[in-house]
Amino acid sequence: MTLTIDQLVEKRHISWYQTRDIIRDSEICTAIADTILETKALREQILKKPYLLIEACFTVVDKNKCCVPFILNEVQRDFISQLEKHGTEKPYFILKGRQQGFTTLITAIQLAYAITTRNFSGFTLADREDNAKAIFIDKAKQMYSSLPERLKPTEKLNSASELFFERLNSSWRVATASSNIGRSRTLSFIHYSEVAFYKCPLSDLQKSIQEAATANALCVYETTANGFNEAKSLWDSGACVNLFYPWWKTAEYEDRSLEFLKKPTQWLKERLDSLKEIGLHEYQLAWYARKYFMYIDKSTIKQEYPCTAEEAFLSSGECLFDKEAISNYLSSFNVPKIRGVFTYDTKHEPIKDDFGNLMGFQKVITNIKFLEKEDGYISIVAPPYHAKSGQGEEKKPYVIGADTAGIGKDFFAAKVLDNTTGICVATLRKRKMDEDVFAKQLYCLGRYYNDALIAVETNYSRHPVRVLRKLGYPNIYLSKGKTNTQDRYDSYYGFLTTAVSRPIILANLVEVMRENIRLETDRVTLFEMLHFVRHSTGKYSACEGSHDDLIMASAIAHFVRSDFSQKIESFDTESSFLTNSFTFELPEQKDFMEW
Repeated sequence: MTLTIDQLVEKRHISWYQTRDIIRDSEICTAIADTILETKALREQILKKPYLLIEACFTVVDKNKCCVPFILNEVQRDFISQLEKHGTEKPYFILKGRQQGFTTLITAIQLAYAITTRNFSGFTLADREDNAKAIFIDKAKQMYSSLPERLKPTEKLNSASELFFERLNSSWRVATASSNIGRSRTLSFIHYSEVAFYKCPLSDLQKSIQEAATANALCVYETTANGFNEAKSLWDSGACVNLFYPWWKTAEYEDRSLEFLKKPTQWLKERLDSLKEIGLHEYQLAWYARKYFMYIDKSTIKQEYPCTAEEAFLSSGECLFDKEAISNYLSSFNVPKIRGVFTYDTKHEPIKDDFGNLMGFQKVITNIKFLEKEDGYISIVAPPYHAKSGQGEEKKPYVIGADTAGIGKDFFAAKVLDNTTGICVATLRKRKMDEDVFAKQLYCLGRYYNDALIAVETNYSRHPVRVLRKLGYPNIYLSKGKTNTQDRYDSYYGFLTTAVSRPIILANLVEVMRENIRLETDRVTLFEMLHFVRHSTGKYSACEGSHDDLIMASAIAHFVRSDFSQKIESFDTESSFLTNSFTFELPEQKDFMEW
């Protein structure tokens, strides 16, 4: 029967758990190394996946400063599975809590490649010189020195910062991150350790060391978060395989003493309640509570042991919205929705005067349907409310706030609110879009949601409002404002966001969200709120690289609610309101959060 690497690893594990004898483990590792080197099938398996050597033959110094077999923990094992799934087409970005073992794992993976792969060239970058030495001397050199002798290639150089294996022409170097590091090299593996804390610009590094990477190089960015910086921009860019590992994925993070659960602060109580919702048990909660009380600055725990990727990157600047409430909500956020777009037909209907004379033609939209698509830019949480009553049919009123893309860098956005409760029932968000197409999708959204009141921001363009008017939309928000030249008020369609109105609608939205954050049902909108901060000018807006279009659409929608009915209304089934020849096809309503 042919042995496999997995079987050899299992034998090592069984022996260790039975004896806890590191000398005996060293003997087993030597036997495993001999078996691999003398068995062609096993050698080929290792050459294809060098990291399989880690659990077979590597040892590591644990948190108690004891030398033990390198047995992968849950998050380390998950990263290996992600590596096997995604390959090297994209870099990996690991966002993590403290002491989860990723630096050690990636160091071990790079060492495994260095001792098995011809013409390998690896590089590890650290944020500080002492961390660079710790990675290489305390981790890499320790693992290398404890290997069975037959696995160690012929050395040409073994220094404090570099290993070079002559016969393999394989090298591995560690250094502190600097702008020009890595130039004139060709690299097979790059490990960016604690990348969010680099002193040099990450963009400079990408021009130097990243350009030295081969086409199939394995590149790993790994870090705890450090506010909003270039690492955050890289995470948001979609250029990497993003992997977030919350602290509770590390099994050892438990505390059997429940003392710190007895008198939690209000914030901690809300956080623990949200963690209970996602299934954490009391020993995990006790561990988290103990960590929380250890910090003088209690907010430190959100960065060191984050519960969501968004929390990990929370800005150190002043956020307009309640960051803690949003983060707690996001940690247990699960609002089902369907995605799609509206389809429709257009036709021209004749316009006649009172005497039947043809005056012209008006473009109208008919046969409106919602087409479910995975890549659709409209998400629906709940369809409009309809119910039969003794007086005919009852319908809820809805309002829509909309924000155009301005000069083209932002997104077209719209938020639909149930005007009886304030709950967001639908969201539209799309970057590149013609203004008339945006207006027509708003038209369909409005007609679908019981002829909702639509308030479109008109700061950059009034064209969407013009399109809605030409299509004969019945409920367009009408603003009133004092003119600059005369002491009178004018009315105009749409919503103008000015230096006066902007703080008012934002303050209103902050109040609404503070009273009930669960009115918001869209994850991206919540992310925007986390990134909406006060700048040096005193103005609140999105952080660099982030957007606030959904925030502005929400602010408009919540502000204009008071100008429209907030009661469920009854209509005669024979009324013209109910006999419009529009058909809406939406998949059967799915369960969603109880409000």
